[in-house]
Amino acid sequence: MAKLDLTQYGITGSTVIAHNPSYETLFAEETKAGLEGFDKGVNTELNAVNVMTGIYTGRSPKDKYIVKDAQSQDKVWWTTEEYKNDNHPMSEEVWAKVKEIAIKELCNKELYVVDAFCGANEATRLAVRFIVEVAWQAHFVKNMFIQPTAEELEKFEPNFVIYNASKAKVENYKELGLNSETCVAFNEEGYVLYAELLSASAGYRFNALLC
Repeated sequence: MAKLDLTQYGITGSTVIAHNPSYETLFAEETKAGLEGFDKGVNTELNAVNVMTGIYTGRSPKDKYIVKDAQSQDKVWWTTEEYKNDNHPMSEEVWAKVKEIAIKELCNKELYVVDAFCGANEATRLAVRFIVEVAWQAHFVKNMFIQPTAEELEKFEPNFVIYNASKAKVENYKELGLNSETCVAFNEEGYVLYAELLSASAGYRFNALLC
């Protein structure tokens, strides 16, 4: 498999520690000496890795946003005062600003990249690329999604790219009209970004930001 160039995603100066790392590599990385905070994984007596995720212990639904544009405006059941749900709209302008925060966080870092499939049906599944800065989060992703075969990896082209910028914060969230410094944003034509990670279809390209 050719060396992955992260500059295609706007990420510069970073080193990919491992592209599609093994479980053994991730275990070694997440439990190595010197890690602190939610980077640190501890092997328990049951040989399971335990991490302290900090103040975030779930999915933070109030911080989930979907970019509202011509593609999505009539496809999403948006939250309203009458029928409240977790599908909060985000403008393309705010998306661009949050994306910038996530990319800045991932530049000049040592990163992990995991390629996986979401869905077992080959006709409808999505190919997802996760760009991650914390080893145990890459381990979680590898465990939760379907791992491609060696042959599938050779021709892997993601439908969905996730920028997992777990140490970033959207400090100007009030100015941007967001709920908190944590942001989970989905864009049908962009990326999903997380400014602060919760410690814890064909023809389209999706992006997500986790801050």
